[in-house]
Amino acid sequence: MLKNHVKSGLKVFGNYVAALLIYVILLYTFMAITGESFTTWLPLYSIIMFLIMAMMLYTDLWHLAVKEKRPQYNLNPYPLKGLVVGLIGVVPLVLITVLEHLITFNDEVFNTLKTRITDGVLLGPLYFIIALLGKTTLSYAVALLAVPLLSMLGYMLGHYDIQIRRKLGLKKEVVYEKKQELSPWNPARKLDDEGKKKKSKNKKRY
Repeated sequence: MLKNHVKSGLKVFGNYVAALLIYVILLYTFMAITGESFTTWLPLYSIIMFLIMAMMLYTDLWHLAVKEKRPQYNLNPYPLKGLVVGLIGVVPLVLITVLEHLITFNDEVFNTLKTRITDGVLLGPLYFIIALLGKTTLSYAVALLAVPLLSMLGYMLGHYDIQIRRKLGLKKEVVYEKKQELSPWNPARKLDDEGKKKKSKNKKRY
């Protein structure tokens, strides 16, 4: 069971890394567009990347919950499993954040650079939360908890088979119409039955 939780936690961390890669790849373009106002617009850029990360987590955790509910896997999943695997997945980020605060340099330039790399790059998709609440211990805790909370939401919705797109009316549910059975007195029904009998006789011959 622990192995399954760790594996799912790595999936959460993988989603964060994927969102972070998109963040880093497009960062230079964003810097070129905003120019000197880069710092001012950085929280908005962070929000966009956060939404991309949220969609990734929702999709993966939703499908994971649906899969684990199938009887053949015999996993007995629970609704809050997404929160647990999310906390496991966020451990590397917590360690990086703690180390960043513990390690200090004699040169102030290096300290500033260290903080900017951690906040503006490694915690990029979560940066807007830190910027909004101020760079305090509480703001970092809230930002890091956002990942497990998103994981919990995605897994819980999958566990209860709730699709956001369907609820918002963006996804139409396909309804298959049941073929109407012909009346026993209908000549077409008799012809259809005779055709089926002929087919079954031919099969028996071979």
